[in-house]
Amino acid sequence: MSVKITWIFACIFTIIFVLANYAVQFNIGSSNLTYGALVYPISFVLLDVLSEKYHKKDVIRIVRYGVLLSFIPSFFISQPSIAIASICAFLVSQHLDVYIFFALKKMFPKLWWLRNNLSTIIAQLFDTLIFFHIAFWFEQSWSWILITALLDFSIKVISSFASTPFFYIFAIRVKRNIVFHK
Repeated sequence: MSVKITWIFACIFTIIFVLANYAVQFNIGSSNLTYGALVYPISFVLLDVLSEKYHKKDVIRIVRYGVLLSFIPSFFISQPSIAIASICAFLVSQHLDVYIFFALKKMFPKLWWLRNNLSTIIAQLFDTLIFFHIAFWFEQSWSWILITALLDFSIKVISSFASTPFFYIFAIRVKRNIVFHK
C-alpha cells in the first residue's frame, strides 16, 4: 500500500472517529441512544473493505495513524471522559476487528459475509464495553450503563448486517478501483 493511500484512509478514519465523538454527545430524541451509535459503525465496514483488499500490517498502520490523528481533536470537541473512552475503545476494537477478520479469512476464504459480520460484531461488543465503562463509570449508575450499552450494541449489530451489501459491493464485487490501487 502506498504512503498516499495510507494517509488518505487514516484521514477518513480520523473524520469518522472525530465525528462519532462529537455525535455521541447528542441523544436521538428522548432515548439514551446517541447519534454516535449511527456514525461509528461506518468505520468498521471501511476497515473490513480495507482488510479484504490489503495486508494486515497495512490496515493496522491505518488504524494507528487514525488514532493518533484523532487524539487531539477528540479532546476539543467532547468531554475528556468521552475522548479517553473513545480512543481506548477505538484502538482495541479496530485492532481486534482486523485480527479476527484475517483469521476468519484464512479459515473460511469463501465466506466473505461471515468474516465481515462476525469480526465486526465481536469487535463492536468490546468497543461498547470499553467505551461505556470508561466514559460513564463515575457519572452514571450501573443499570444506566448496562441498558445504554445494550441499546448501543444492538444498533451496531443491526448496522453490521445492514452494511453487508456495501462490503460486498466495495470489497468482493469491485475488483479494481482507482482509490484502491496499490
